[in-house]
Amino acid sequence: MIPLLRNTFQTIRERWEWESCWGWDFPLAALAAGALNEPETAVDFLLMDTQKNRYLANGHNYQDERLPMYLPGNGALLTAVAHLCTRYDGNGNNGFPKNKGWKVRYENLNPLYP
Repeated sequence: MIPLLRNTFQTIRERWEWESCWGWDFPLAALAAGALNEPETAVDFLLMDTQKNRYLANGHNYQDERLPMYLPGNGALLTAVAHLCTRYDGNGNNGFPKNKGWKVRYENLNPLYP
């Protein structure tokens, strides 16, 4: 199953037109990267600089003038971050990159899956 997921993920990563994606697509890709134990890629998706992956000062995921708050994007971001917090690689490391100095603290989060 993992090779199929990895191949599909790689194809999506290379071929999707990220400028036209919706706000929830970036956290969804981060969730897939986390499942594949690719923490750097997961964070890259969460921080991708595109219009629909931006969050306003009030916390809302901005899509465009017509849709200044996109709540599925907010929910997806929270889910992806919680998943990365609780994803462990068997060595006690969570799903955030170790080589970029991430020190993440969280409380009372349950893993999406054990």
